Amino acid sequence: MVLTGPLTVAQRLNLRLHRLFLCLLFAVAILNGFAPMLDNVDLGWHVAQGRWMVEHLAIYRADAFNYPNLGRPVIDEYPIFQLALYLSTLVGWWGPCVLCALGYCLLLVIFVLTARALGLRASSTFAVLLGLMLLYLQLAFPLRPHLVTYLGIAAFGSFLLRHREAGNWMRFWPLALVQIVWTNCHSGFVLGPVMVVLFGAEVILRRWHRSHIFPWTAVRTWGGAFALVFLGCFVNPYGALRFGPPFYQEHLEAIRAYVGEMQPLNAGAATAYDHVTLLAAVLIGLAIFLRRGAVSFSLLFLAVVFYFEALGVKKAWPIFGIFLPMVLLSSAAFAHITITRRKGTAWFGVAAHIGVLVILVMAFITRFDGRSDGSLKVLWQQWNEGRSELPVAAAAWMKQHAISGRLFHRCEDGGWLQEEKLGPTYADTGFGKYSAAFIRETGLVADRPALLSTFLGAYRPSFVICDDFAFQWPAYLQDAGYRLVFYSPNSSVWAAPGVRPDLPTISGNQIEATFSDEIKRDGLPRNLLLYGRDVIALNSLVRPDFAVAQLTSLPPDLHHAGWYWEAARMICFDNPPAPAALRKKLRAEADTLGDLTAEFQAYDDKAEGRPDDARQLLTSIPEASLSDREAILLLRIEMEQNRPEALALAQHHAIFDLSDGEYWHDRAILEEAAGRLPVAAHAWREAVFYAPDENSSSALDFFRRQPRLQ
Repeated sequence: MVLTGPLTVAQRLNLRLHRLFLCLLFAVAILNGFAPMLDNVDLGWHVAQGRWMVEHLAIYRADAFNYPNLGRPVIDEYPIFQLALYLSTLVGWWGPCVLCALGYCLLLVIFVLTARALGLRASSTFAVLLGLMLLYLQLAFPLRPHLVTYLGIAAFGSFLLRHREAGNWMRFWPLALVQIVWTNCHSGFVLGPVMVVLFGAEVILRRWHRSHIFPWTAVRTWGGAFALVFLGCFVNPYGALRFGPPFYQEHLEAIRAYVGEMQPLNAGAATAYDHVTLLAAVLIGLAIFLRRGAVSFSLLFLAVVFYFEALGVKKAWPIFGIFLPMVLLSSAAFAHITITRRKGTAWFGVAAHIGVLVILVMAFITRFDGRSDGSLKVLWQQWNEGRSELPVAAAAWMKQHAISGRLFHRCEDGGWLQEEKLGPTYADTGFGKYSAAFIRETGLVADRPALLSTFLGAYRPSFVICDDFAFQWPAYLQDAGYRLVFYSPNSSVWAAPGVRPDLPTISGNQIEATFSDEIKRDGLPRNLLLYGRDVIALNSLVRPDFAVAQLTSLPPDLHHAGWYWEAARMICFDNPPAPAALRKKLRAEADTLGDLTAEFQAYDDKAEGRPDDARQLLTSIPEASLSDREAILLLRIEMEQNRPEALALAQHHAIFDLSDGEYWHDRAILEEAAGRLPVAAHAWREAVFYAPDENSSSALDFFRRQPRLQ
């Protein structure tokens, strides 16, 4: 907003508060970049591919790390980002941190300079929307190729708004350069040409409406601008083939089913962001109203599109957040009036600035307080202690003992192993280079540990690496004859039969001692989900009573946590189930805690032959609040008792995990019994997709009975 005339006290205060806001905003962005950056499952393979390109002085065109995919053609979506990331790692741990901080500072600089150019000198509304943008960005890991898409959207939006009256298409050459970099960093590059064509069409229509004469000059200008940007997309090592990956991956069920960032927010986070979005919509609506409807309809349209995309895809929320301040900037750009701040609105701006500053100060203090989970000291301490979902300790041990040969692991670990120059690996999280069938296979490896023996038999790896996600693998590895040669609470290494007999087998006593020593030395991890998974793994590695003791000996307040009883349920009812005596011990405690432990109690009632008691417990919970496991158990009980409520429950698919093959199996049976054969056929296909080991034969029987539905 433009300030005209003598400044009031409130206006002067607003200016000072805005400067303070900007200083704190940049400080928080920089501090956010100095958390451990490489503690992420999606970065290691980028480092490895960047290193490969430097060592070979060539573009990465074929998979060189994963043996099931070895030598197959690859369209590398991220070469410039990977080179920058690899080079940053050469200077030590702080290199990626600096790279991350610079990226977010550049993003803020683009918005701040654009705001000044468009007359928003000290807008509190703009300040609030920038703060909200940071909240949306928190939903994604900060240092990933997506950062380049955030920068690309901001750079394109800024340039388009500032050149909305351009009369020559040659003025758009900087966008072509940005587009080239963007195309070689992330598949979000397709948004560049989309933004230009939509914004250009809007400008053409505005000029036509204003002059009532068709603006051929504007058509040539914006047509040339689009051509320039679109041609920039082809400046990449793969030419037109580069356009394939964004559209191949976007709606691939194999990715949406198994990748967390492709799934919606959980209920609590969704509610919180609903409120944040409502606040943003009110602020933008008010700004548009005060400027008599001035706004870029193309940018507003894209914001709405990404809002609805975000409702079903978590990774779209940050992009939606980027569009919020941009829509406000467009309102200032297209306004036909100048807003003079009166005393009342100036004081409102002061209040809004103070509100944002309070939140920023809290975020700033959190990074330094040394106690909270968001403290930089705590985050780095946990990383240095090996409290990570990555197999950090296992990789270090493997390098020390010169481990070689085929490695098998969850795909999340592949990048870290590649970064540490270990391999050949089974897979990593760079799904863009895999076929849909192989992406599904990696998902089955992760979600269906009972299939491990099948995959081990097919690939015959020399070693299997378990990370903190693979807490259910040890039981199946022992059944397959693999022996434990390295153990730490968060990762382990298993040797195939007959491989490296010089490596001693780790005994149960050694496991117990290692686990106890780490807890005694470092205390509980700040992320207690890691501890819960480690205890579940202990149940199959050592004596079950030792595992249960590690759970029940936790401080009393932790016994009220949801993860505690989820761990207890898995120890008692998953493979291998703990002895009945231990289950009764946990049930006795569960009974004292009431509804908090309803899921565990219901499972125990069912195991003890009391299905009616289990059903009574589960039906007392509001249907919308049922967890997936509670809903599955209730559905199974109602099916066993032939209750008519079973079909209605199964059709309420929102309460189930739609990647749960058990759910689709039950749904298929119920739909077939109800005579809804096409729906049953779809359910059987989903059941086989997500759990082929349990459902293939039943599905085959169905399609033999109903050949026309194949």
